[in-house]
Amino acid sequence: MNAESASFVQLAGLNKVYDPGCHCAFTDLTYWRGRVWLAFREALNHGIHPSSQIVVLASADHGHSFQLMARIAARGLDVRDPHFYVVDDRLHLTIPCWKNPPTDSAKGKRVTILARSDDGLAWELHREVPLLEDQTVWRPRKHPSENAWYAASYEREVARDAGRVRLIRTVDGLAWEAVSTIEDAGFPNETDLCFLPDGALLALVRREKAEGIPILARARAPYTEWSKTPCDRWFKGPLLERLPGGQLLAVGRVQREDDAKRYVTRMHLLDPETGVLAPSHTLESGNDTSYAALAHLPPGAGAPHNALLSYYSGHGYDNGSYRGGDAPQRCAIYVARLAV
Repeated sequence: MNAESASFVQLAGLNKVYDPGCHCAFTDLTYWRGRVWLAFREALNHGIHPSSQIVVLASADHGHSFQLMARIAARGLDVRDPHFYVVDDRLHLTIPCWKNPPTDSAKGKRVTILARSDDGLAWELHREVPLLEDQTVWRPRKHPSENAWYAASYEREVARDAGRVRLIRTVDGLAWEAVSTIEDAGFPNETDLCFLPDGALLALVRREKAEGIPILARARAPYTEWSKTPCDRWFKGPLLERLPGGQLLAVGRVQREDDAKRYVTRMHLLDPETGVLAPSHTLESGNDTSYAALAHLPPGAGAPHNALLSYYSGHGYDNGSYRGGDAPQRCAIYVARLAV
């Protein structure tokens, strides 16, 4: 770890904010109407299970404490991977789902549903959204100059050896349109986006093949032609954020140096030209972990910290890395306070 990668962010504190004794995972954060909002999935375990629900918490003290605001479930669907976006001052969520139970006719079938709220307490579900059938939509990002939100959406074959990541776009938050294909090689899936000040768009693409090495893709408006650079290390569950100083923060699940079959959640400084991921802070984490999110606070609001980072982890519990069926598994939700 070089001096630059170590100094671009400082860890000001870390709290375990939710741990009811089951599997809590796949976090997202946003700042809306003077509060920090946190969403994640709660279920018996990591696998497809009828107990799944999206939990929505909010913090009025810049991340020191959180209160329960809502629980969101959808009959016949295993809900997971919620991501916030705000359109016309209404709070929205993309909620990717597995069809549940996974019968022969529905096995491997996915869909993304949408939810929106005027107050964060009552949520209106939109279950049948054109373009989002068989899709898993990742974190929507607001375009810096146009009134539109972009997201990466992936689909994969049941055989789990092929897939495609597309760029999709919405103006009203509910109707989405396809823009282009970002990647279709190396079994790509979870993909986070980041706009640069000049309007260029970066996409950090997780890949299951290619030895788990992600691709960093780049495009300029209208975002139909992508150049691609492989990164330099195994990295999954990506978060990609541009910090106030212009640095690119990448947070994800990485292999431990002493055991490649065990994992931690780690921050990195990402070089947008070379794809090099320079390791920085390793967060308190282990085993089933990652799926981080970052929310910036208004200037001076949270001194000495000005950002929050959420993630989940199963360290300290006898979990292994994955459990399905009716086997219980325990993971907790953490929020780190950052000075960036």
